[in-house]
Amino acid sequence: SDKNREYLDDIHQSGQHLLELINDILDASAIEAGALELHEENVNLTDVIEASIRLITPRAKNGMVNVSSSLDPDIPLIYADPRRVKQVILNLLSNAVKFTQEGGEVSVSSWLNDDGSVAIATDDTGVGMNAKEIEKALSKFGQVDSGLDRKHEGTGLGLPLTTGLMERHGGTLEIKSKKGHGTLVTVTFPKE
Repeated sequence: SDKNREYLDDIHQSGQHLLELINDILDASAIEAGALELHEENVNLTDVIEASIRLITPRAKNGMVNVSSSLDPDIPLIYADPRRVKQVILNLLSNAVKFTQEGGEVSVSSWLNDDGSVAIATDDTGVGMNAKEIEKALSKFGQVDSGLDRKHEGTGLGLPLTTGLMERHGGTLEIKSKKGHGTLVTVTFPKE
C-alpha cells in the first residue's frame, strides 16, 4: 500500500542518515588520531566537481536554489584521494545549498593560482555567518542555528571534517562570510 511505501521510505532515509552520521564520526576520529589513510592517485578535479554538482542538484532543486559553476579548463591533474576530494566538495556544496534561501544562488569555481596551487570555492547568497558563528561551525558538533538548517539534518561535523581532509592533503580551508550576505568557502590544494 502507499502508506507502507511511505513508511519504508522513512525507514530507509533514517538508516541512510544514521550511516552518514556514523561515517562522519569515524572519519573525524581517524583524522584526529592521525590514522586516516589517503589513497592518492592522479585526479581530474573538474570531473570530481561536476559529479558533485550532479549529486547535489536534486537537493538544490527541492530547495529552489540555483547551482552554477565556473571551472578553469586548464587545471592540471592533482595527486589526491578522489573519494576524499569528492567528500570535501560535497560537504561545501551541501552546506551552501542548506543555508541558502529559496530563490538563492550557489556557485562553484576552480582556478590555478600563480604559485601552482589549485583552489576551489563555493559562494552562496545564503544566510551568512558572523565571526563567532564561523568559529562554532568549524568546531566539532558545532551547528549554527539559522532557522534554515533544520530543513536537512546535519551532524555538525561537515566543516571540521572538511578542514581535516584538506589538512591531510596539505591544503587549507578559508571562510569569508557576512551575516545576511552569504558565505564564500575556498579550499586550496598545494602545488606539490
